[in-house]
Amino acid sequence: MRCSSCEPLLDDCLEATLSPRQMRDVAHHLRSCPACNALLEELRVVDALLATARSPGRVGSGFTAAVVSATAAAPLNPSRRIALWVPLLAYLSVAWALLAFAALDARGVAGLFQRLAAWGEGGLAAIAAGLRAVAPETGIAAAAVTGVLLVDLLLLAGIVYGYRRLRPMLTLYLARGSRS
Repeated sequence: MRCSSCEPLLDDCLEATLSPRQMRDVAHHLRSCPACNALLEELRVVDALLATARSPGRVGSGFTAAVVSATAAAPLNPSRRIALWVPLLAYLSVAWALLAFAALDARGVAGLFQRLAAWGEGGLAAIAAGLRAVAPETGIAAAAVTGVLLVDLLLLAGIVYGYRRLRPMLTLYLARGSRS
């Protein structure tokens, strides 16, 4: 007999509900298998604990109301919500700082995106080329608006990425943190 065949029969062996042939096969396997023997001892301990456990008694008629009122009186774990003004202020600060930096630089907004493209893997090179094509024909205000709109597009892409990829990981991290 294999362990996989013996283990499901151990509980029935303790209760003596096996046929004589099955009981003999299980006993023979237990003599040669220390793992199944240890499992049988664990089952004996569990059965003994269950036999000595006392009954919880009858549940009173006001049990449900007591649980509901205790739950309502328990302090809530306040969720840490970020105020709306924090990301908006961060966005405005970064967007206007980038625009101010680009305006102060001799190469302008196109130069800023060229530097960003050099930092990245060339993904912003097309944006820089487009700005070079548009910026000489228009005033600095149009270039600034174009820059803010491009920052908005990047922010939107970051939000979509964060919502789809980072949100589940953040949820798990916060759930683990609230348990400890």
